[in-house]
Amino acid sequence: MPEFFISKFEGILWRQTALGIHPLDTQGSFLYGGRFNPPALFQMLYSSFSIKGARAEFLKFARSRDTEPDELLPREIHQFFVTLDNVIDLTDSRNRKAINCSARVLIKKDWGLTQKIGLQLNRECEAIISYSAAAPKEKNLILYESGIRRAVVVASSVIDIMPDWDKIAS
Repeated sequence: MPEFFISKFEGILWRQTALGIHPLDTQGSFLYGGRFNPPALFQMLYSSFSIKGARAEFLKFARSRDTEPDELLPREIHQFFVTLDNVIDLTDSRNRKAINCSARVLIKKDWGLTQKIGLQLNRECEAIISYSAAAPKEKNLILYESGIRRAVVVASSVIDIMPDWDKIAS
Protein backbone atom coordinates (compact mmCIF):
# COMPACT_ATOMS: atom_id res chain seq x y z
CA MET A 1 0.00 0.00 0.00
CA PRO A 2 1.38 3.45 -0.88
CA GLU A 3 2.22 5.82 1.93
CA PHE A 4 -0.35 8.59 2.21
CA PHE A 5 -0.31 11.94 3.93
CA ILE A 6 -3.17 11.59 6.39
CA SER A 7 -5.06 14.64 7.56
CA LYS A 8 -7.78 15.46 10.04
CA PHE A 9 -11.05 17.10 9.14
CA GLU A 10 -13.55 18.89 11.31
CA GLY A 11 -16.40 20.92 9.91
CA ILE A 12 -19.84 21.36 8.44
CA LEU A 13 -20.71 19.58 5.20
CA TRP A 14 -23.66 19.85 2.83
CA ARG A 15 -25.72 17.21 1.09
CA GLN A 16 -28.93 17.26 -0.93
CA THR A 17 -31.43 14.42 -1.05
CA ALA A 18 -34.91 13.64 -2.25
CA LEU A 19 -37.61 14.73 0.16
CA GLY A 20 -37.89 12.40 3.16
CA ILE A 21 -34.54 10.63 2.70
CA HIS A 22 -32.45 10.59 5.88
CA PRO A 23 -29.46 12.94 5.54
CA LEU A 24 -26.98 10.11 6.19
CA ASP A 25 -28.72 7.49 4.03
CA THR A 26 -26.35 5.62 1.71
CA GLN A 27 -28.71 3.14 0.08
CA GLY A 28 -28.40 4.82 -3.33
CA SER A 29 -24.61 4.67 -3.33
CA PHE A 30 -24.72 1.04 -2.26
CA LEU A 31 -27.25 0.01 -4.90
CA TYR A 32 -25.97 2.08 -7.83
CA GLY A 33 -22.40 2.90 -6.88
CA GLY A 34 -20.76 6.27 -7.10
CA ARG A 35 -17.57 7.93 -8.21
CA PHE A 36 -15.54 6.12 -5.51
CA ASN A 37 -17.60 3.00 -4.84
CA PRO A 38 -18.71 0.24 -7.19
CA PRO A 39 -22.31 -0.94 -6.72
CA ALA A 40 -23.14 -3.47 -4.01
CA LEU A 41 -19.65 -3.68 -2.47
CA PHE A 42 -19.76 -0.95 0.17
CA GLN A 43 -21.59 2.28 0.81
CA MET A 44 -20.27 5.81 0.85
CA LEU A 45 -21.79 9.15 1.76
CA TYR A 46 -21.11 11.92 -0.76
CA SER A 47 -21.09 15.47 0.60
CA SER A 48 -19.92 18.95 -0.38
CA PHE A 49 -17.82 21.51 1.46
CA SER A 50 -20.28 24.27 0.53
CA ILE A 51 -23.88 24.97 -0.40
CA LYS A 52 -22.58 26.02 -3.82
CA GLY A 53 -21.04 22.56 -4.26
CA ALA A 54 -24.23 20.80 -3.14
CA ARG A 55 -26.25 22.87 -5.61
CA ALA A 56 -23.82 22.02 -8.44
CA GLU A 57 -24.15 18.31 -7.55
CA PHE A 58 -27.94 18.63 -7.73
CA LEU A 59 -27.78 20.29 -11.16
CA LYS A 60 -25.42 17.56 -12.40
CA PHE A 61 -27.83 14.95 -11.03
CA ALA A 62 -30.71 16.58 -12.96
CA ARG A 63 -28.66 16.67 -16.19
CA SER A 64 -27.74 13.01 -15.78
CA ARG A 65 -31.46 12.22 -15.81
CA ASP A 66 -32.12 14.57 -18.72
CA THR A 67 -34.58 16.41 -16.49
CA GLU A 68 -35.14 20.07 -15.70
CA PRO A 69 -34.05 20.77 -12.10
CA ASP A 70 -37.46 22.21 -11.18
CA GLU A 71 -39.04 18.85 -12.03
CA LEU A 72 -36.97 17.21 -9.25
CA LEU A 73 -38.10 19.66 -6.57
CA PRO A 74 -38.80 19.70 -3.72
CA ARG A 75 -35.45 18.47 -2.39
CA GLU A 76 -33.87 18.70 1.01
CA ILE A 77 -30.53 20.29 1.75
CA HIS A 78 -28.82 18.99 4.87
CA GLN A 79 -25.94 20.20 6.98
CA PHE A 80 -24.00 17.78 9.10
CA PHE A 81 -20.97 18.10 11.31
CA VAL A 82 -18.14 15.60 11.33
CA THR A 83 -14.82 15.22 13.13
CA LEU A 84 -12.44 12.77 11.45
CA ASP A 85 -8.87 11.76 12.28
CA ASN A 86 -7.98 9.72 9.22
CA VAL A 87 -8.72 11.45 5.91
CA ILE A 88 -6.91 11.04 2.60
CA ASP A 89 -7.00 14.31 0.69
CA LEU A 90 -6.80 13.62 -3.04
CA THR A 91 -6.61 17.34 -3.75
CA ASP A 92 -3.12 17.08 -2.22
CA SER A 93 -0.68 16.34 -5.06
CA ARG A 94 1.43 14.13 -2.77
CA ASN A 95 -1.49 11.74 -2.28
CA ARG A 96 -2.35 11.73 -5.98
CA LYS A 97 1.29 10.93 -6.73
CA ALA A 98 1.16 7.99 -4.27
CA ILE A 99 -1.62 6.40 -6.36
CA ASN A 100 -0.37 7.67 -9.72
CA CYS A 101 -3.50 9.73 -10.38
CA SER A 102 -4.02 13.18 -11.86
CA ALA A 103 -6.57 15.77 -10.73
CA ARG A 104 -8.23 15.39 -14.13
CA VAL A 105 -8.90 11.67 -13.52
CA LEU A 106 -10.78 12.53 -10.32
CA ILE A 107 -13.44 14.47 -12.26
CA LYS A 108 -13.73 12.39 -15.45
CA LYS A 109 -17.09 10.93 -16.48
CA ASP A 110 -15.59 7.43 -16.46
CA TRP A 111 -15.64 6.17 -12.88
CA GLY A 112 -13.50 3.08 -13.51
CA LEU A 113 -10.27 4.42 -12.04
CA THR A 114 -11.88 6.39 -9.23
CA GLN A 115 -13.83 3.32 -8.13
CA LYS A 116 -10.54 1.39 -8.05
CA ILE A 117 -9.10 4.17 -5.88
CA GLY A 118 -12.13 3.93 -3.59
CA LEU A 119 -11.63 0.17 -3.29
CA GLN A 120 -7.94 0.68 -2.55
CA LEU A 121 -8.63 3.26 0.18
CA ASN A 122 -11.54 1.39 1.78
CA ARG A 123 -10.53 0.44 5.35
CA GLU A 124 -7.46 2.70 5.03
CA CYS A 125 -9.27 5.89 6.02
CA GLU A 126 -12.56 7.34 7.23
CA ALA A 127 -13.07 9.59 4.20
CA ILE A 128 -11.63 10.96 0.96
CA ILE A 129 -11.43 14.61 -0.05
CA SER A 130 -11.72 15.10 -3.81
CA TYR A 131 -12.62 17.73 -6.36
CA SER A 132 -16.27 17.95 -7.32
CA ALA A 133 -16.88 16.67 -10.85
CA ALA A 134 -19.93 18.96 -10.93
CA ALA A 135 -17.90 22.07 -10.04
CA PRO A 136 -14.16 21.32 -10.09
CA LYS A 137 -13.28 24.41 -8.01
CA GLU A 138 -15.41 22.94 -5.21
CA LYS A 139 -14.41 20.04 -2.97
CA ASN A 140 -16.34 17.04 -1.75
CA LEU A 141 -15.85 14.82 1.27
CA ILE A 142 -16.81 11.22 0.61
CA LEU A 143 -17.22 9.22 3.79
CA TYR A 144 -16.70 5.50 4.30
CA GLU A 145 -18.81 3.65 6.89
CA SER A 146 -16.41 4.50 9.75
CA GLY A 147 -16.67 8.20 8.88
CA ILE A 148 -20.46 8.12 8.51
CA ARG A 149 -20.72 6.87 12.09
CA ARG A 150 -18.99 10.07 13.23
CA ALA A 151 -21.42 12.41 11.43
CA VAL A 152 -24.09 14.39 13.28
CA VAL A 153 -26.96 16.06 11.42
CA VAL A 154 -27.17 19.78 12.24
CA ALA A 155 -30.02 21.08 10.05
CA SER A 156 -32.24 20.27 7.10
CA SER A 157 -34.17 22.68 4.86
CA VAL A 158 -36.60 22.12 2.01
CA ILE A 159 -35.77 23.53 -1.43
CA ASP A 160 -39.15 24.17 -3.04
CA ILE A 161 -37.98 26.40 -5.91
CA MET A 162 -34.50 26.97 -7.39
CA PRO A 163 -34.07 30.48 -5.81
CA ASP A 164 -34.32 28.80 -2.36
CA TRP A 165 -30.71 27.65 -2.81
CA ASP A 166 -29.60 31.27 -2.65
CA LYS A 167 -31.49 31.92 0.59
CA ILE A 168 -29.49 29.32 2.54
CA ALA A 169 -26.27 30.75 3.93
CA SER A 170 -23.15 28.62 3.76
